[in-house]
Amino acid sequence: MTAIVLVGTVRARTPEETWQILAGQMERLGITRVAQITGLDYLGIPVWTAIRPSARTLVTSQGKGASDLLAKISAVLESAELWHAEQPLAAAARGTHRDLGVPYPMNALPVKLDHDSLPDTPLDWALGTGLTSGRSTLVPADLVRRHLRRDVVVPNIFHVTSNGLACGNTAGEATVHALFEVIERDVLHRDYVSGGGHRTLINPGSVEDRYCRDLIDRFQDARMFLEIALVDSAYEIPVCAVYIWSEDYPILFAGSGCHRDPRIALSRALTEAAQSRLTCIAGTRDDLESHEHAFAARPPRPEHAGPSTGDWAALTARYGPAERDFPAETAAVAARVASVTGYEPIAVDVSRSDAYAAVKVAAPGLEMRITRSIPRPGKRHG
Repeated sequence: MTAIVLVGTVRARTPEETWQILAGQMERLGITRVAQITGLDYLGIPVWTAIRPSARTLVTSQGKGASDLLAKISAVLESAELWHAEQPLAAAARGTHRDLGVPYPMNALPVKLDHDSLPDTPLDWALGTGLTSGRSTLVPADLVRRHLRRDVVVPNIFHVTSNGLACGNTAGEATVHALFEVIERDVLHRDYVSGGGHRTLINPGSVEDRYCRDLIDRFQDARMFLEIALVDSAYEIPVCAVYIWSEDYPILFAGSGCHRDPRIALSRALTEAAQSRLTCIAGTRDDLESHEHAFAARPPRPEHAGPSTGDWAALTARYGPAERDFPAETAAVAARVASVTGYEPIAVDVSRSDAYAAVKVAAPGLEMRITRSIPRPGKRHG
C-alpha cells in the first residue's frame, strides 16, 4: 500500500478514514473519552489525551500532531498500544534458548543480568517474522506481554517496556513506526553513553521546512530555552532530540523523533517536547512525578550543551528518500538494522481486530532506554 505523506507523519489512510475506523474500536479498547488539552498551554501545539478508566497500565495516553484530528488519532493509537500489551498472549513454544535453536544470543535482548545460565532457562516464546528473511522466528513472550501479577517463582529476566510496540492502519504502517522507535531509543542511548559525541546542535534559524519553522517559532516567541540536536548513527537514519524550558514551568522537557524523512523526525521531536510539557501541566498521567521542588527552588535557565552551529539543510542533505510503500520501507530499514547489529529485527503480530494492526518489534542487538526521560548529555564532546 502506497504511503500517504501527511504533515509530520505518514499513514496508510487519510486522517478522516483512520479516525472513522478508530472511532468504532474505542468501546472495545475501553477508551471512554478523547479530550483536547491543547488550550492548557499557550504554545497552541495540538495535544489530545485518550482515557481508559479500566486500564491495567496507564489510564491516560497522550498524542500530538499537526492538527487536532492527527493529535486525536495519535492519542487513541497510543492508548491502543497499551491495551494490546495488557492482553494475554498464548505461547507458541515452551523451552530453552539452546534447545529451540533461536538464531540470536540471549544477551542481545534487554536482559536485566547477562548470565551463562540464560540459554538454559525454560521460557515461553511467541512466534514472530524476521523482517529481512521473512522466516518465522521465536521471541521471548515476556518481551511482548506485560504481566499484571507475576509468579514470583518464575525468573524476571527482561526489561519490559512499550518500546517497539505500535498500532497503525495496516501491519506495514505499524511495523515501520515500531522500527523507527527501536532505532530512536538505541541511537539516543548510545549517544548518551558517549557523552553526546554523536550529536550536532542545530541552529534553529537554519530550519526552513514550513511546519517545523512554525513549531520552532512558537517556542522562540514564548522566549523558551530551545535546543535541537541531530544525532548521527551507523543506521544513517535521522534521529532528532529537542529540549525546552521556560521560567513559568522550570523543568527541562524533551522530545525525540526518528524517520527517514528528516523533517518528520524533527517535527516529531518538537511536538513530543510540547506534549511532554502539556502532559505535566494537565497532571492526569498515572506515572508522573511531582515538580513542586522546581517551583520552590526557582532553578536557573539551562545552559546549552554547546554552540548551535549546525546547518539543518547541509546536515540532512545526505539522507536518502524513504520508500513509497510500507513493505519496501520496512525491508529497507530492517536491512540497515541487520547490517549494523548482525541480527534481523523481528515483528510479532499482536493484532486483535481486522480494522487496524498492532505489532511488537524486537530488535536483538539494539539498546533501549530504561527510563522515560530522553537523555541529554550535560556537556558536548567532540
